[in-house]
Amino acid sequence: MPDIVVRPMKDGDQDGYYSVRSLTYNNGDPYPPERMQLAGEGHRSFVAEVDGKIGAVCDVLDLSSTRGQAVLPCGGVCGVAVAPDMRRSGVGTALMSWLVRHMRETSTPVSSLYAFREPFYRKFGYEVAGMRLRVMCPTTRWPKFESRLPVWRTTPGGWRELTDCYAAFAGSRSGLVIRTEKQWQRVLGENRQLTVYVIGKPAEAYAVVSHSTAFWTTDHVSEVAWSTRAGYEGLLGMLEGLAINKAGLSWFEPSDGPFYFEYLDQGCQITVERPVMYRITDVPAALRGLSPSSDVSGEFVLRVEDRLIPENEGPWAVRFASGSVEVAKAAEDPWDVSMNVRHFVQAFQGEPGIDHLLKNGIAIASTGSALNAFRTLLPPQATYCMDFF
Repeated sequence: MPDIVVRPMKDGDQDGYYSVRSLTYNNGDPYPPERMQLAGEGHRSFVAEVDGKIGAVCDVLDLSSTRGQAVLPCGGVCGVAVAPDMRRSGVGTALMSWLVRHMRETSTPVSSLYAFREPFYRKFGYEVAGMRLRVMCPTTRWPKFESRLPVWRTTPGGWRELTDCYAAFAGSRSGLVIRTEKQWQRVLGENRQLTVYVIGKPAEAYAVVSHSTAFWTTDHVSEVAWSTRAGYEGLLGMLEGLAINKAGLSWFEPSDGPFYFEYLDQGCQITVERPVMYRITDVPAALRGLSPSSDVSGEFVLRVEDRLIPENEGPWAVRFASGSVEVAKAAEDPWDVSMNVRHFVQAFQGEPGIDHLLKNGIAIASTGSALNAFRTLLPPQATYCMDFF
């Protein structure tokens, strides 16, 4: 068996780190020296050595992710790469197994990633939660609106005008990143010209657009968000004008977005694209980080199966009241709700919620007040992420 060591990247690792990355993400072309640097604030890099040679690498973005009104630390795993000659050696498995525990030990109770293949990451406790729906609407099927909200333009540099609208959009769902200035700049700092169309003053909706001069194409709108129904209708009205010389437009919405349930027409297409996977690395810390309404209370005993982090298993006595959550180790029996860590993150995020898991036999629960308490603390909620990493 090879000797595999996983650790944070350090000065002197750049050549090995970027050599592995280039073979996966840069067509094998070397990175220029100015790009070969250590990660900065909010960005951690890691390497896995095989017999002293770097064979796998990855990065973690330090994010803050929503669960309704709660905001929890989240590690966004990205840039996972294994040197082709070291694949199937166990180095990628060692890297990810070490990483989920490292995030727990560095107070990062939630993690998320975009998988190259979901089954690989399920081995480490990650699971798909929520949906990202790509809406494609032909110009000839566009719904009609008369909006009285003003429409105005800004540039990516005007991102502060969007923050309240985005915060309202994110705060009513799970999984969205609460963006810092640096994260806004990362999202809007693409290597192409972007125009931001804003509906309402202050903003009640916005769309980020990369204009194409080609006629009768189906163009994609980079990002849309809204905080009110009037804002959403004004957004579609603005997009209709944008589509006037196009075959159609596409954009992403969460599963609770209005288009599918209210405006679907023959010729429109709705597809699920680029699902996000999540993982709870610290069950009690994640539960304590929730923000239940101050007028609800309840208690239940939770058991979570976690092969990689057995400290997560509990059972946990969970009590919530007055807007806070207490979690303590409980006796082995009896427990009220039980599932593995992959399905727990789905119940935790809210899509699919606990009732879907119970119906499909992948969670077990008692009936009565304990199950109702679980539903109250972790109600079903659309789960969505607009940041790609």
